[in-house]
Amino acid sequence: MAHALLRAASALVPTPGLPAMRTLTLFLTTISLAHAAIRFVDFASPDGIKTVGDAKILGHVLRLTPAHRTRSGAAWFRDKQAIASGFQTTFQFQLTENGGLGNGADGFAFVLQNSGASALGGRGSAGGFAVASPGQGSQRGIPWSIAVFFDTFKNSEEGDPSGNYVAFRTYGKPAEMHWPEARLASTHHLRVHLKDGKVHTARIAFVPPVLAVYLDDSVKPNLQAVVDLSIVVDREGSTWVGFTASTGEGYENHDILNWSFDSAKVSSNASVVSSDITYLLWSCLPNRGLCTPERAIVEPNAAGYHVVLPANLEWGASVPNPSALTVGVTNPHGIICWDLQAGADGCSGPSGISTDAGAGFVDPRAPAGALVQRTRDGRTWFSVNHRVSSSVKDNEGFFEFDVELK
Repeated sequence: MAHALLRAASALVPTPGLPAMRTLTLFLTTISLAHAAIRFVDFASPDGIKTVGDAKILGHVLRLTPAHRTRSGAAWFRDKQAIASGFQTTFQFQLTENGGLGNGADGFAFVLQNSGASALGGRGSAGGFAVASPGQGSQRGIPWSIAVFFDTFKNSEEGDPSGNYVAFRTYGKPAEMHWPEARLASTHHLRVHLKDGKVHTARIAFVPPVLAVYLDDSVKPNLQAVVDLSIVVDREGSTWVGFTASTGEGYENHDILNWSFDSAKVSSNASVVSSDITYLLWSCLPNRGLCTPERAIVEPNAAGYHVVLPANLEWGASVPNPSALTVGVTNPHGIICWDLQAGADGCSGPSGISTDAGAGFVDPRAPAGALVQRTRDGRTWFSVNHRVSSSVKDNEGFFEFDVELK
């Protein structure tokens, strides 16, 4: 299956206490899904699956938790999977024997994590991936993780919109883990009733930087949002993938019936550039799908300057240029989203997307989303080429590059 191209995707490798490394992949044509790295028509032969906690293989079924109170379980594929360039996963699930508080709880999650194949989070509202809520013990969550949570119980104290919704939830570095975990995006209520005892199909697709969830025969995503997967990947852009689930005073069987996972295969004319990031992972603004630095950074180096430009600043970084010399930009990388409503079509790398943006943009003669510059009053300024009619403060991501005055 081919996907529309996105011209840039990046992967950040977190190492607690140290600057991170980011690898940028520039897509010049399209990406397509390679042969499935994971394919289980059922779990009668579960080779490669590691179960943790209360998760078990029962005949042909992967049962993440039984229908009993205060349980949590996880199941991971033993080998890391490449996700930085995109992926698609499809599975069927069935929630049965609902009982206790809320007539069934608490839900299950598809999880991407860089903490290991023995990872397990808390019970109750924690979903098997998050920190346990007060009253559910001291179980910690899974750091460096992002979960697509299929929530079946409304926990009002956590601000849940309903007892039948999907959310993208995340944890960063271990020191920042707390209850409740951050909710990147969520539906309010689903038409599909998750715990009706029927078999349902879920498809989750990541076309950088947009993560989307489709349920049953839905043509349009039930939930999609810009999501930065940088906290869950290693230097090769890979991570552990699998499922978690939990019960509290409410309970149900959380069963996965089959599962396939396909990594994106990048066309042969892709190019990769790596460089050091000059700020730490936790210097990103809160509540953003993509890491957006708190401020612009301009640092002198041997050739001239090294610049980190947040996407939410119009003409937000500059270098001195009193003689109006020619400004050369080298090693540009990063990914920004300048139109969050447009999904992947509103995101780009430093080269922007397609042809000249035209009227209504910061630089009509440059591609939309591109890194642009202008020289005036003895300085050369840099900006993301976004629509002037939209709020630049809503943009997400950053560009990083070197500047040389010639």
